[in-house]
Amino acid sequence: MKDALSNVNGWVTGLVTIFKSVIVFFVFANILYDTSTTPILGITNLVNSFVDAGLAGLLALIVFASFSK
Repeated sequence: MKDALSNVNGWVTGLVTIFKSVIVFFVFANILYDTSTTPILGITNLVNSFVDAGLAGLLALIVFASFSK
């Protein structure tokens, strides 16, 4: 069981790393070139959706952010 959880943790960590790299790439591409994608606006909308939900949304954002450590 411990090996299975370790394997899943490895996969999830890899996926999160890939997603972070893609987000950083799009942010820098948006700064350097005029692209049709706006990742900064998407990130802002995501955070605002948590904050607009009040205390429960703020707690959910904290839990969500703790997974990216």
